[in-house]
Amino acid sequence: FTSIVALAQAVESEIDANPATARRHIGLIRDTARENLAEARSMVVELTPSVLSEGSLVDSVRRQGDRLADATGITVTVNAAETFPALDTAGEVVLLRVAQEAFSNVRKHAEASAVTVDMRQTGAGVRLSVTDDGTGFAFDRISTGFGLRGMRERAEQVGGTMAVSSRPGHGTTVEVEIPA
Repeated sequence: FTSIVALAQAVESEIDANPATARRHIGLIRDTARENLAEARSMVVELTPSVLSEGSLVDSVRRQGDRLADATGITVTVNAAETFPALDTAGEVVLLRVAQEAFSNVRKHAEASAVTVDMRQTGAGVRLSVTDDGTGFAFDRISTGFGLRGMRERAEQVGGTMAVSSRPGHGTTVEVEIPA
C-alpha cells in the first residue's frame, strides 16, 4: 500500500510535465493494487502471502525487487544460491516481509541508486541481507516508526536475529538470519 501511495504522489507531479511516465506509474499502481488485493484475500484464507504461492521465496524477492526498480529506477540485484534451502512457511513469510520492508525503507528514505539482496544458507540457517548505497543514517536519528522494529520482531518470532548497520553517507545494510 505504501508503494501505491508513493506512485500516486509521483503521478500527481508528472501528469502535466511527463504524461508518458505518469501513464507508466498508473499501470504500476493498478498492478500493485491488484497484487495487494490478491495477497489480502490469500492472507485471510491462509495467512500466507500470495506471492509465495507463485514460486519460490527467491522468485518472490526478485519480483519485489523488480517492482522497486520499475517504480524508482533503482538498480536491484538479487543474489541467491541455485539450490536455496526449503523453509517452512513461517520462515519464508518472515524473509519476504523483511525484504519488502527494507525495499520500502529504501524507497522512502535512502535516496539510493542501487540495492543488493543476498540470500544465503549459513551453518545455522538462512541469511537475508539487503544493502543500499543511499544516504545512510545515524542510529540516534532513527524515528520510532514500525519498520525496523517490526523486522526485528518478525525475525525473533521464528528464532532469528536481525542486525542493521548504517552510517551517514555510506548506505544501510539490514541482515536477518533465521534457523532452517
